[in-house]
Amino acid sequence: MGSACEHARTYENRPHLDPNWIKSSYQLPLEENLRLKREALSAAAEGNREICGAILQHANNNETLELFFAENASIRSHSFELSFRSIRRIRKVAKHRESSILGSFHSHPTSDATPGRNDINSAGVLSLLMIHSVKTGQTRLWQVVLRDGIKKAREIQLQVIGHRLRGPSPLAPSAGRSLPQGKALHDLRTH
Repeated sequence: MGSACEHARTYENRPHLDPNWIKSSYQLPLEENLRLKREALSAAAEGNREICGAILQHANNNETLELFFAENASIRSHSFELSFRSIRRIRKVAKHRESSILGSFHSHPTSDATPGRNDINSAGVLSLLMIHSVKTGQTRLWQVVLRDGIKKAREIQLQVIGHRLRGPSPLAPSAGRSLPQGKALHDLRTH
């Protein structure tokens, strides 16, 4: 597997990484989260394929993450690979947007949102790894760290920010709930 942010194993060898971006919590806009879930569900329905891409952060905002979706170059189910072409494109877009590449994201069609050994091994030390589980509907954020010479993942808090648009609910009342006397379903949706 490839990663948009494969780096040397120690921080000292990577002067291009700013230690100030290493935090214990990040935010993900609601729109990004909804797109992640929608695309992961669609890919899973196409033979348990995974989606993938890079996690970016704009220079002016050190808490909010942006997802850059890339084509999954892997032809196998339950795997992802970022092609060299995708990695070049991600780097070009990040430079143009004045953003840093903090890590990568992908989906797990049938397992939970915990990184597997291959996920951890292919990620750079101190990079972020976001995983969305189609099975559980959960999205979790991890940072890859080096402990006693072994790469491990520690979970970092991820908060989805933003609000759903206000307005009538597209859902009808549940079958167990009766409508107030004299009210039609369309009357309830307008309130």
